[in-house]
Amino acid sequence: MIKNPRFQVRDTEEELKKLDEAIKKLGYKDRADWYRDMKRKTIQESQK
Repeated sequence: MIKNPRFQVRDTEEELKKLDEAIKKLGYKDRADWYRDMKRKTIQESQK
């Protein structure tokens, strides 16, 4: 794995707007809330 512990993704402003709209429709407060939930679900799924 990469030694840098920070996770960064570059998206265009348009892509981020679409993501934010989808996240709101799913009931999340913001990207950070969605990311935490997706991270938790991914870890749980991988442990099955």
